Amino acid sequence: MGPFYIALIIFILTYTGIIFTRLPGVNIDRPSAAFFGAIAMVLFGILSFDEAIAAIDFNTIGLLLGMMIIIATLQLDGFFAFVASQTIRIARTPFKLLIAITLFTGITSAFLVNDAVVLFITPLIINLCKNGQLNPIPFLIAEILAANTGSLMTMTGNPQNMLIGINSGIPYTEFLLRLLPITLSGLFIIILVIRLLYNKTFSQKHEFTFDKNVFQYNFRSMQWSVIILAGVIVMFFFQHLLHLSIPLISLTGAALI
Repeated sequence: MGPFYIALIIFILTYTGIIFTRLPGVNIDRPSAAFFGAIAMVLFGILSFDEAIAAIDFNTIGLLLGMMIIIATLQLDGFFAFVASQTIRIARTPFKLLIAITLFTGITSAFLVNDAVVLFITPLIINLCKNGQLNPIPFLIAEILAANTGSLMTMTGNPQNMLIGINSGIPYTEFLLRLLPITLSGLFIIILVIRLLYNKTFSQKHEFTFDKNVFQYNFRSMQWSVIILAGVIVMFFFQHLLHLSIPLISLTGAALI
């Protein structure tokens, strides 16, 4: 059997493990499946060990690591809960809540990694809907779509954009400005489509109540983490003037936070 077919079989098995995380008799999660595929490529001689190491984009790994540390600290300080509590004071009807969740998720996913944003916002949405006696499904679908759409806007929104942005050398500001119209249009379409598909949920006009205990945050600690996050984002825009790479800025923010 030639190397191409061996690589194809490994690829299919790996993605089967990624898609179906609980196969009969097999207890494997997505990182384990991906790790198995990478090792199998070396084990069966598709890549040498040196070629496998060279295939790792350490700039992207560094950028992800830095952003994940920053996001984890923001979550511990209650940043997402604080923003949600302020948002809910304005968005007191189901449709206003849909707009708030879509825009907040989309914008935060642009500057933070979208996977982490979804991970931390999802429990808040479920608690909000439970307290307001609302169907959480349309809000969660809007959140998922907004996270993917919003992350398109900058090179720090998702790993794919990181690879493109870092390896192309496109400035952070230019990347954002070119994709800003597409992202905002996408978020508007998400709001419109979800509103039409779940007309019964959003035709309610009454204001819902919520339990303030849902939102827990440490405002004193959050002041520092938010200042560092803001500094990191500002430095992203001026990276070419500062002669600093995006990954290094991200890791510097992680070290400070």
